[in-house]
Amino acid sequence: MKIMVIGSTGQLGADLIAALPQAGLQALAISGRQDLDIINTAAFAAFLDQHRPDAVINTAAFHNVDLCESQTDSAYKVNTIAVRGLAVECQKRGILLFQIGTDYVMDGPSDSKPLPESAAVHPKSIYALTRFGGDCMTLTHAPTMGYVVRTCGLFGLAGCKLKGGLNFVDTMIAAARAGKPMRVVADQIVAPTPTDDLAKQLILMIQRRPGPGLYHAVSHGQCSWHEFACTALTMAGLDHPIAPVSSGEFAAPAHRPSYSVLDNARLRHLGLDIMTDWRSGLQRFIEKKYPRHK
Repeated sequence: MKIMVIGSTGQLGADLIAALPQAGLQALAISGRQDLDIINTAAFAAFLDQHRPDAVINTAAFHNVDLCESQTDSAYKVNTIAVRGLAVECQKRGILLFQIGTDYVMDGPSDSKPLPESAAVHPKSIYALTRFGGDCMTLTHAPTMGYVVRTCGLFGLAGCKLKGGLNFVDTMIAAARAGKPMRVVADQIVAPTPTDDLAKQLILMIQRRPGPGLYHAVSHGQCSWHEFACTALTMAGLDHPIAPVSSGEFAAPAHRPSYSVLDNARLRHLGLDIMTDWRSGLQRFIEKKYPRHK
């Protein structure tokens, strides 16, 4: 099978490109607009006809949560309208489409239990609203070929291009090594998810091909961003204080969910949930990227 990965140089994309050949699948890498502008549906359709992939995994999005608040048109075009085009063209050709979604569309109370696919959505920012639009476009326009895979708090070796090649863990370790004062929110609860685990989960879904629709795929367990940061420093052998603060103290332009821990209910029901605990994924990431010399 030939698998087209849109956003192949991002954290998840890079791990997919590495893992697909190991699973006996051919990877077709699309790194960015210089390779293919997904807003241009006609160009996307022509690309599909030329390269004939068996599945498309779209990891691309307008990811800058705060900038979406002021650049609403761009966010809508990339996160919603472009996805409609992907769904329509993949459905026409019988090509599987895996649209990577976000936990930001959910927002439960702080005493919630992990939220299954059946839970109500509560998008409270332009980013969340437009990403939910992409979910809807996938499920509506690719009813037999479309998969929405929502995930949360991604971190991987490739880092986030939006953050200069760094992810949350990288940023915390860099700040601690530099001896900078550190403050991290303690009132937002998430399930940090390593991209190598998610890549393997997506590949299993391609191979097993469960029914189309909405799936959650996150690490098991949950923590606050503050606990996540403290755990990362401890695992990296860094002794540096991190002050817990409320999200209100940062006054970010866009709302962040207070509780967006997802439950992999559908995958678990099908016996396909191979995600691991967030701590083991974090430990593996740090051992690979920040090995400690003995």
